[in-house]
Amino acid sequence: MSSITIPMITQAHRLQKDSSLNFRTKLQKSLRLSEKYHCNIHLKREDQQQIRVFKMRGAFNSFISLTQEQRAKGLVTVSDGNFAEAFAFFCNHFKIKGTVFLPEVCFQWKIDIIQKYGKDYVEIRSVGESFDEAEAAAQEYIKQHDRIMIHPCDNVKAIIGNATISIEIIEDFPGEVDYVFVPVGAGALAAGIATYFKAMSPNTKIIGVQPDGAASMKASFDAQEVVTIETMSRFCDGSAVKTVPKITFDICQRSLDDLVVVPEGKVSSTILELYNQGIAVEPAGALAVSVLDQYASQIKDKNVVCLISGGTVDLSRFDEFKEHSLLFEGLKYFFLIQIPFRPGILKSFVSLCLGPDDEISHIQFQKKQNRERGPCLVAIEVAKKENIKKVMENMTKMHLQI
Repeated sequence: MSSITIPMITQAHRLQKDSSLNFRTKLQKSLRLSEKYHCNIHLKREDQQQIRVFKMRGAFNSFISLTQEQRAKGLVTVSDGNFAEAFAFFCNHFKIKGTVFLPEVCFQWKIDIIQKYGKDYVEIRSVGESFDEAEAAAQEYIKQHDRIMIHPCDNVKAIIGNATISIEIIEDFPGEVDYVFVPVGAGALAAGIATYFKAMSPNTKIIGVQPDGAASMKASFDAQEVVTIETMSRFCDGSAVKTVPKITFDICQRSLDDLVVVPEGKVSSTILELYNQGIAVEPAGALAVSVLDQYASQIKDKNVVCLISGGTVDLSRFDEFKEHSLLFEGLKYFFLIQIPFRPGILKSFVSLCLGPDDEISHIQFQKKQNRERGPCLVAIEVAKKENIKKVMENMTKMHLQI
């Protein structure tokens, strides 16, 4: 059983309120999502934290619990980026020296943000290709230099800090909450949310959501024990871990009402949908909304909260999100076709194969003088999913080899 109690969570929330920082975030009704799913949907906007991610809460509770002796030794954390930002922020805030271990694949723009928050109080070390390799290096460093680890997820203080979100949801929601959808990476956020709700609002269903490319908690649920997944996508980098901690696994397995996996392509579609509503979120931050299609019948006429966990997103990725979404929604297709080399072939291809609202977004071929036909890579975006059938029929009529 977990050693986390409700008084611990309320005490953490009081410390947040008594600090000079503002941790409380909006619980914002989404009219568009409420209308779409025929229910009452509110978004808990943790992307509005000072560093744009919920991990401010767990990091603060970890720092505020340190003794003077521990602070003097210096601190270490390991992260794929988001917790490192919070760690760096509080190293600077409390004037404590800290070392951040990151995987070498961490985005450079995240490294720049971490350094900006930590200033001269933080040293960044990039080690290994994964979180696990970076963590092993951090643990070795701690042994050699007698430092204190502030772990992002295998950390009761962080789970308690994350749980304070639940207090604000219950206080701010106009009525009883029927469903809370929460992103799951290593599980520290979901563990905190579920712990508080199951004690204070036991009829509320807590649904965890993981991306299909990094579903380590789901794999552990299926195995009934903590397992390590062999391969992992870093698309949802804020929730990508190969192995979840035992403490978060135990709490989530006991307290979550369901754990659902969503396709990464659907996450991209949700990012674009939220951006059109004026909300810029990272992939992990879109997970809670991405699952609503799967729960559409259950949440009808219900009170629903989706936790937007973070908004540390590089806007240059939006072209990636758009293409990812188009492929997932069946609106973009790549064809490798054998095209005849004759005058006007491309004009004929466009006029005879595509509908009036379809378009070519990419085409690549090399015309060779001594050949009658050759390979051509073409990307076609269709206005409606069903249009692609007609496009392919038209290609066949032109005697193009696909």
